[in-house]
Amino acid sequence: MKQVDIALATFNGEKYIREQIESIQKQTYSNWRLLISDDCSTDSTIAIIKELMQNDRRINIVNESRQGGVIKNFNKALMHTTAEYILLCDQDDIWPSERLSKLVSEISRIEGDKVNSEIMVFTDLCLIDEKNNIISDSFYNVNKINPRNNLQRNKLFWNSSVYGCTVIMNRKLLDASLPIPEFAHMHDQWLALNASRVDGLYYFDYSSILYRQHSGNVVGGSKKNWLQKAKSLNKNLETISKSKADTIACLKHEAYKNNKEFNYGSLVSFAFKEVLPSVFSGQRKIFSLLIFIGLLIKR
Repeated sequence: MKQVDIALATFNGEKYIREQIESIQKQTYSNWRLLISDDCSTDSTIAIIKELMQNDRRINIVNESRQGGVIKNFNKALMHTTAEYILLCDQDDIWPSERLSKLVSEISRIEGDKVNSEIMVFTDLCLIDEKNNIISDSFYNVNKINPRNNLQRNKLFWNSSVYGCTVIMNRKLLDASLPIPEFAHMHDQWLALNASRVDGLYYFDYSSILYRQHSGNVVGGSKKNWLQKAKSLNKNLETISKSKADTIACLKHEAYKNNKEFNYGSLVSFAFKEVLPSVFSGQRKIFSLLIFIGLLIKR
């Protein structure tokens, strides 16, 4: 049984952190180590973790100082990993008891066919509410997203739906990806891009996590009425603006890695070739349209 490291980034997560960690402790696959980086929480998050640590040496706090955001916080936790297999963990979800066993088995099977390759496996999510009631047993189905679109590398630059809380990766991929740069849109997108560069990104059709849907997290799933959509418009526009900037930064980095020139013409070509088709036939048409327009605006 190989050891696996679990990188957990926390910040003011007192409401659900105990349930998250206890679900890890209940895994049928027992050879794991939990490495926690806390972004200077001001609630009882650390106290709860230290209480759980007293009876389980597999739980470790590797940082309690200010990191300044999700990417830097995960960077800190990931820097302390040493195992062959690594997983990312949020602070407010629940892991089914067979999760580790199934994911380790899947990535081991893939490695048998691709020796010495950089590999990441991502899965579906089961959505739950704040009281653990199931909203949907498939995040991808309820949002009408085809997860296998992520296997098209150019989709990852601007429309990734690979979520870090579902993934398992091998050491070779992580070593090739750290540190995660500040221009990355998110840590999971960056890791997926690096895996896809060598055809090492795989989808495992299994809802490996109970993802808690609430006001403070990132991945959507619950349906909104028009009033709720209107209230979130400004936030969505900010997201579009950041997505544009991050897409451009990643494309520039990709061109640099391949010794190619990147200019406005390259950006326009990408927008028309990769983004525009999704405006007419994609699963997030309005988002695609706004990204397309944003990429064409030269500023």
